[in-house]
Amino acid sequence: MGAWRPLLAGLALLLVTGCELRETVTHPATKGTLSPFEAPEWPEYLERLALGRERDYVILAYVPPANPIDLSTPERSRATLSNLVFDQLGALQAGTTIGHLIVGWQCGGRRGMTSMTGELSGQGKSMVLGGWGVTPILSTFLDGEIVSLADFPEHQNRALVEGRGVVVASEVDRADCLAAREEVVRFETHPNEPHRKYSLILRPDRYEGGGCLSFAAHIAGEAGVMPRLLELARRDVPLRAAQLGVQTEAPAGVEVYTPPGGLTGPAPLARLLTEPWGDGPVVDEVTVFDGEAMMAALVFAGVGVQAPNDPRYSRILDREDPVIGAAARYGLRWGYSYPVRRLADPDGVRAVILEKG
Repeated sequence: MGAWRPLLAGLALLLVTGCELRETVTHPATKGTLSPFEAPEWPEYLERLALGRERDYVILAYVPPANPIDLSTPERSRATLSNLVFDQLGALQAGTTIGHLIVGWQCGGRRGMTSMTGELSGQGKSMVLGGWGVTPILSTFLDGEIVSLADFPEHQNRALVEGRGVVVASEVDRADCLAAREEVVRFETHPNEPHRKYSLILRPDRYEGGGCLSFAAHIAGEAGVMPRLLELARRDVPLRAAQLGVQTEAPAGVEVYTPPGGLTGPAPLARLLTEPWGDGPVVDEVTVFDGEAMMAALVFAGVGVQAPNDPRYSRILDREDPVIGAAARYGLRWGYSYPVRRLADPDGVRAVILEKG
């Protein structure tokens, strides 16, 4: 194990801080207002869209991981974990390991953007190295934050500016746009404090908590933008005892995921990399939000606008998979539901703009 430890330490850091590689969030003391999330100027990738101020839009921007997160079968899930180990440089360059979804808006000339992050103190890293297996990936971290404009990472802005992400701007009615803005405040001030509960399995639409993928999709859905995306991008993942580990004490501020039958013992990460994940009885089935499905929906919203050989098509997982296929078809229908469809910043962001006329 000693020879593996430096490699696994790096993996652990990437694995559990997948939405954003950051250590702190500087959130102004303005809870309950939109001021942290709005400013006269957007980040460069949004400014390049040159959206007319007289129209209202809701934007979804996805920064994909360096390698697909394929959860379609137990062995593909294990292969995904191996890719994270052996392509740490790619993950660092991408600025995310599980993908990061951002929501932006332009409502009556007001421009804003936000996303959700959490696990800011390395709690998950210590758990992975301590023999918890994939348990921390399914756990809830109680240091979640809604990210302000001032905290938007430059490496994610560069990824989007350089066309390494997917950006779709959908024109909406003013009332729908304002509903999305208001939902950001409602989510942050809800008595359940869902913004503090960073999780890959909790549902933001129920104010349970959320992650970067589910939160952004939820806010966009409040404006009527791809409202079924949150539902279609949910994937049921069976779990077996070999994948899950436990130790005597979890770090503070972590609600540890526990299957119905409980956790029985440690699960070293080296074992996860080398032993089959499909062996043994299923001890639980969890539903996670699948970033690859979200990417499929956003990419296929641009069919007929993007070049047929756009490299993002080849990045999509097999559409024979029911989750990926359903999301791709939904994105295709969403794009074609708009009479005006065009490409903005074709040599850079390559954003799809959908307009009503």
